[in-house]
This record gives sequence, C-alpha cells and structure tokens, in this order.
Amino acid sequence: MDEQGQFAASDMIESLSSWWALAGVDAAVSNVPVEWLALDVKPEASLPAPLETAARPELPVEKKAEWPQDIEILRAMIAGDATLPGNAFSNGIIVPVGPAVCELMVVSDLPDPDELTNGKLGSGASGKLLERMLAAIGIRLADCYWTAFATTIPAAGALPDAALPELADFVRHQISLVDPKQILLVGSVACRALLGAELMEARGRLGEINYIGGKKAALTTFHPRTLLARPQMKAQAWKDLQMLAQRANL
Repeated sequence: MDEQGQFAASDMIESLSSWWALAGVDAAVSNVPVEWLALDVKPEASLPAPLETAARPELPVEKKAEWPQDIEILRAMIAGDATLPGNAFSNGIIVPVGPAVCELMVVSDLPDPDELTNGKLGSGASGKLLERMLAAIGIRLADCYWTAFATTIPAAGALPDAALPELADFVRHQISLVDPKQILLVGSVACRALLGAELMEARGRLGEINYIGGKKAALTTFHPRTLLARPQMKAQAWKDLQMLAQRANL
C-alpha cells in the first residue's frame, strides 16, 4: 500500500480495537507473526498449492461487447437500472463503491437490508465491521473497489444457483476493468462461484481467479455479517487478515 493507505500507529491500534469490539471479541489473539508468504521457508513449512479454479466456457463475444468497458460508465448504468447481471432481483439498487484504480478489490454476495435502506454499499453494520477489519491491518476500505455479485436483493434473500455463472462472469468483467493487485472474497457465495471451492477449504490458501486478461490472486474470509452473528469466529478471521496484510506489503 502507498503512504496514503497507511495509518499512524495510534490510529491502527484504535481501529483494531474498534473492529474487535464490534465483532464481539472476548479472547486474545496471538501476535506471533505468521509466515504465510515467506520465500525461504523449509519444505515442510511451505504454503499449500494455490486452489485450482473450476473450468468454465468462454463468454460469447456478443455478450462481452454489451457490457460497459469503463468502470464509471458501468456504475452509471447500474444506477440507471440498466439490464445488467444482478440488477433486476428487486427495485432497490446498490452500486459498487470505491475508486476505479486500486490495489485491493473486495467481492461479496449481496447488499444487506440496512445498506439498501441507506442507499450505499458498506453503509450498514457489515460495512462498518469490514472497514474496521481492514483498518486493523492498515488498509482503508475507502481505497478499495467493492462490488457485490448482485446489486439488488432477491425476494428469497439469497442468490439463485442458476444465476451464479453469469453473475460470476460479470464480476470477472469488473476485475478486468479495475485491474487490482489482489482480491478479497468475503463469504461463501463469492468463494464458491469464483474459486470453485467451499469457504472453509479456501481459507488460509492463495487462490487464483481466471478472467479475460489473465489471473488475479484472491484470498477468502468470512462475510462480516457472519462475524456479527457468530463472533466466536473472529480468531479465524484475524488469521485471514494477517495473510492479507503480508501480501499487501509484498
């Protein structure tokens, strides 16, 4: 991260304490460094092999041409209720947020109801927790591009499986436009659709997302709403953040 993305030590400590409190932390987390990405580790301590992504057919050329080739135009079309993947499950539309040029891209499944009420992704309890989680490792959420698989919330409150392939391709399209250094997947839906793996299998390992233009490194952790509902999982989330922090400093 550049200097603008770094916090002063006092701010870092305050941010870390804030997200711990919001997540319901009631036990200490080890401060021992985790050699997730050491380049000279011994064979027995080496990292697991990257997750293999499931094979998928290429997008038809005509469909790719219909999607905006500029991230700001894409956001404007989403806000204007254009016919784009994930934009028609309900009336309320939540547009992706963050700068079009960034080092970290965040991908989640759906907006939360309180975000729909507030009219902005990240404006609810989950977003505030994610902001504190990233701040604890020196990353400003405001410096990240954050998109969800769907910009509207289905009546059932969950994405239909039949829609996931097209939604995943639309996220890949956004990856090609934003071109981040790395990607953070939050929640099981984003993990399964983009890495072809379950969240508990993918956590703690470096995955790769194939998209038109290349591959991007991806790390997976729990959705903040899961931590709010099950704060006992905060220690596992902290390990994921440590791994993300070490990669961000490479």
